[in-house]
Amino acid sequence: MWNYRVVRKRYAKPDTGSGNERANYTYAIHEAYYDSNKHVGAITQDPVEPFGENIEELRHAWVMMAEAFGQPILDFDSIPEAGYEEKEDPMASALDKRIKEIETGEVKGIPFEQVKRDLEEKFSPFDEEEYEKQVEAERMEKEKMHRKAFVGIAPLDELMKKIYADYLEYLERDRTENPWK
Repeated sequence: MWNYRVVRKRYAKPDTGSGNERANYTYAIHEAYYDSNKHVGAITQDPVEPFGENIEELRHAWVMMAEAFGQPILDFDSIPEAGYEEKEDPMASALDKRIKEIETGEVKGIPFEQVKRDLEEKFSPFDEEEYEKQVEAERMEKEKMHRKAFVGIAPLDELMKKIYADYLEYLERDRTENPWK
């Protein structure tokens, strides 16, 4: 599991007057990855920024980042957190297993072209041009919906409420459409 968290990073430098160490801190939002007991095992090295392949994804990323302010602050130098267990982290243990298999020569990587051929045999050839047209049409439709639903809303608290309500609707749709998540 992952989400966004506020992370505090410490920078130490000598005080020019006394020679003692002085600490300064910065705060940023990072992606955090958890074990099944909800202990943070890893964070992104660098802070992240809101990003989406369309305006809806950008809005939802922004809301998810805002939710980070409701969680305890993490210390950059204290990751993994005390109590974190790699064996309880499905992603880490699967990656570790795969890396060991490749290092020992048990398994070799699969060339992308082979993966592509296998997928095309199973699902039919991939029409990249058609896919790009579909993505562009979806992007334009989402921008149109965004302009209609959000542009011009004032004051800020009303805009934020509307964006958050839209995000909650998305979560409900996603749970219905993807019950395995």
